[in-house]
Order: sequence, then structure tokens, then C-alpha cells
Amino acid sequence: MCVSSPEEKWLVVYTKPKLEKKIAAEIASMAYECYLPLYTVARKWSDRIKRLRQPLFPNYLFVKINPREKFRVLSANGVIRLVAFKGEPVAVSDEEIARIRMIETAGCEITREHNYCIGEKVKVVEGVLSGLEGILVKRHTDKRFVVQLPLINQSIGVEIPMHCLERVS
Repeated sequence: MCVSSPEEKWLVVYTKPKLEKKIAAEIASMAYECYLPLYTVARKWSDRIKRLRQPLFPNYLFVKINPREKFRVLSANGVIRLVAFKGEPVAVSDEEIARIRMIETAGCEITREHNYCIGEKVKVVEGVLSGLEGILVKRHTDKRFVVQLPLINQSIGVEIPMHCLERVS
């Protein structure tokens, strides 16, 4: 970790899917401070359950750099862009990064909250309905969704736990 200068800010890097750890290592090798928040998730296979460390914010990581040096970070293999607003990179405060680090290291169980919008196309990725796609028609509770699945030109409503859903692009 380098000593940071006052011009350095935490910028948000948007990455290709499933490459966050590799990109974080590459950016760190450029002598920049890089932060990829991780959480532990249990994944079940037919013969075992394994605990994996996954990015807390898929496709995103944080890099502390001088915004004038952003092109070095953008040159890293797998980086798509810096998150920007009105053409300027978005900076995250040191306090926000500290809060995320505190939550990550507290030892509490972390769950990712999904921000699906009503009318969004979703796919069931776990359970007996795995593979079915539908439209989110309403949010039933904070932990479950009602999804409309068009089958044989009809629609049915089904409650699906939110961890079983994935946004379809």
C-alpha cells in the first residue's frame, strides 16, 4: 500500500463479469491502492457445500488514484470504464470506504440486497423453477418476489425467494 497524496480519490471501476479479483490484483501491481469488498457465500453442489469469497458488489471495485492518472487504470485488462456522472469520475469518500471495510471485517453474516425494479425481466437461477424467465410484477416482502412467468401464452404468479433470481439483460 502506498502513501496517498491529497489529490487521490477513491474512484469506482466497472469491470467485466467474474474478473474483479484478477483486475484488482493487476491494478495493485501498478502500485495503486485497490479495494475489492468480499463476502462469504455458501454454494451447494450435489456432493458438498463450499464457502466461497465473492465480490460484495459484482463488477465493481474501488481504486484510490489521482483522477489525472485514470488512464493507467483504464488500461488494465478487463476494466470497462470508470463510473462517471456528467462525464466526471464519481469519487467515493474515505468515510464510505471505511464503513464498507468495517462491515466486511465485523464478522457478521452479510447478504447482498438485490434492487430489482417492477417490470424488470428476471430469471430463476435456483430451485425447481430454475431456468424460467419472467417479469417482476410486484415485490411481496423484503425477502420474496412475485414473478409472472408466461407459459403457454398464459401468466401465473409465483413467489420466488430473491436469492433465486437474477436480472436478465
